[in-house]
Amino acid sequence: MYILLVWFGLSWIWIFNTDMLDLAGSNREGLILATFVYIINVTISTFVMWKIYKVLNSVYEHLVKSKSSNWLLLLGLPVLALADFLCCWLTAIVWLGPQGQVGNIFPIGSMALPVTATPLRFASRLVGFYGLAAFVWGFLFLLSKKQTRRLCIWPVVILTVLSLAGWGMYRTTKGVQLKATVVSETLTKRVPQVDSKQTDLVVFPEYGLDDITSKNFSARLSPSIEKDDAAYFVGSSQIFSQYYTGHINSMIFGNSSQGITQRQNKHRLIPAGEDLPFVIRTLLRATGQKSTLDYFSYSKGVLKGSKQLQPFKINDQVVVGAAVCSSIISPEDYRHFSNSGATILTNSASLGVFNNSPVFSWQQQSLARFMATANSRYFIQSANQASAYVLDSSGNKIIQISGKQTANVTTQTNSNKTFYTYTGEWLVALGVALSLGLTLYYAYKRRKA
Repeated sequence: MYILLVWFGLSWIWIFNTDMLDLAGSNREGLILATFVYIINVTISTFVMWKIYKVLNSVYEHLVKSKSSNWLLLLGLPVLALADFLCCWLTAIVWLGPQGQVGNIFPIGSMALPVTATPLRFASRLVGFYGLAAFVWGFLFLLSKKQTRRLCIWPVVILTVLSLAGWGMYRTTKGVQLKATVVSETLTKRVPQVDSKQTDLVVFPEYGLDDITSKNFSARLSPSIEKDDAAYFVGSSQIFSQYYTGHINSMIFGNSSQGITQRQNKHRLIPAGEDLPFVIRTLLRATGQKSTLDYFSYSKGVLKGSKQLQPFKINDQVVVGAAVCSSIISPEDYRHFSNSGATILTNSASLGVFNNSPVFSWQQQSLARFMATANSRYFIQSANQASAYVLDSSGNKIIQISGKQTANVTTQTNSNKTFYTYTGEWLVALGVALSLGLTLYYAYKRRKA
């Protein structure tokens, strides 16, 4: 219990670095709100994992009696993958708002995150995100019991074998070289015009294309006469209107010859960041904080797009899976891109809200490393008020910049799909089936007794 509390407590500590402290109108009320959110998230995560460990302990005792304890790991891994998923899903669903989605997820406390910093992350191409976490939780469970400590080496051995297989099976890529430009800037201090002759694709941060149209895009990217010589760009723009409260976050795609050619509205919103949860709305109304609700609606509230973002196609070999900010915490969004034909992945973010929290910075970069590795795709992250970086298809960081600057990087597209890209989190689905089976089995035994 103490280990769980420490891990999840540290995982969510960045909440006290966000501008939630200013949302309520005073530091005192903001601190109370942040503390409330923090306690709920840590409590949910700890409770779920603790209950799953107790279930596994019951299974373990049954297997010991039947002298079949070697089966514990085989049964435990899918259940632990499900447990890690539930920790991430429930901490998001509890903050559901008017425009929320049941598919929202907060993989902030997942044990998969530290694994992505090691070569063992290549196993993600076979077992997925929660599969990586399951091996860590399984190792800790086996280590916690004297009778099973002899078995705790097996999660390490199996994960190592899977990592070697994942690396070997997908170490070659099928695609072309692409010159890309990654941008780091702020909302008020933008980089100078990018030279379209020096790049094939420019990834601007979230809101990096505010007030940009097909007529004035040259403020961001130098124009080209011929489409064949054009450079492409992607980023987002906030659009306000007198007809609704809040704004639309529009994903924009275009080129230096034609200007803007496609738009898609952001579909996945950040609970409590872009969509105020029902729980917090109720608390604010109960304490007479109507001005805070109005402030959020007009300045931070985002109206959700009608459908999930789709990849932008340049040609048959260059298809850009581009998302805005919040998708960085949704591995499923980038798996969807890759499975739908994207050959390179990008994220346009505005991270000033986190006030350079080192914990969140590590978490979001770990998630990007997972998505690059698991789908075997280059990943380009541009950002406002945070580091911008490029990862190769193995999750290795090629370059990282901050402040007000750009960087040109030669990337490689890839049309090959990994097992994870095709199947998704199959280990979680297996965990659901096993959990239902165990529940029915023990219910039958009690009834028979």
